[in-house]
Amino acid sequence: MSLVVKNLWVFRGGRTVVEDVSFSTGREFVLVAGPNGAGKTTLFLAVLGLVPYRGEICVEGICDEKRAARVGYVPQRVEFEASITVWEYVYLAARFRGVRDAEKATEEALKAVELYNLRDKPVAALSGGQRQRAAIARALAVDGGVLLLDEPLANVDPQGRLELMSLLRELKKDRTILMTSHELTMPSDLTDKVLLLNKRLIAYGPPDEVLREEVLSKVYRYVRVAKTPMGYVCVTEDYAHPH
Repeated sequence: MSLVVKNLWVFRGGRTVVEDVSFSTGREFVLVAGPNGAGKTTLFLAVLGLVPYRGEICVEGICDEKRAARVGYVPQRVEFEASITVWEYVYLAARFRGVRDAEKATEEALKAVELYNLRDKPVAALSGGQRQRAAIARALAVDGGVLLLDEPLANVDPQGRLELMSLLRELKKDRTILMTSHELTMPSDLTDKVLLLNKRLIAYGPPDEVLREEVLSKVYRYVRVAKTPMGYVCVTEDYAHPH
């Protein structure tokens, strides 16, 4: 379960979006942080081979386009047909990706996110947190060792966040997880490393090394950091959003 990125460059619309980024990660949880326009989503799209790039990206030792089969992806906006059930939402994705036993993969994925008992319910009828868990199940069903989550905590109520955090603690035991977030307030028992991105790689390492005011101030115009028994509480403001 590994992801290796070497000298990654991405150009979109005539401008540089990601500039010479290199890092590697294994079976752990990585918080991908940075301001708006930092290239977080673009990094994920490059890993999936959905945007042109220069450099090298390897997933579990596979460095060509076939690596995408080893990656599960949850985009910022989870889209679905109004009438589709939870089972159909996950199962059809597994069938489309050519999973050998799509029914078994769907059942295991839904049980992993604790939605199996809601498998016949329309996705549209789920809460925000449940929809995110269904989207994660859809990504798990493709049997990827690397899971990319793009802002999964956005628009989720506090109870849904707690449920998602608990789920992610379990999932990271046997896979690599990268999660983007505008918020840097994360439980210490969940986050193994923080990747701070602002087109370039600003910092990469354990939270104790990255979630510090002198490091975050390289990216944000306003930073306050507090360490609590539960983890870090970070308040930041982008340069693009002055008072």
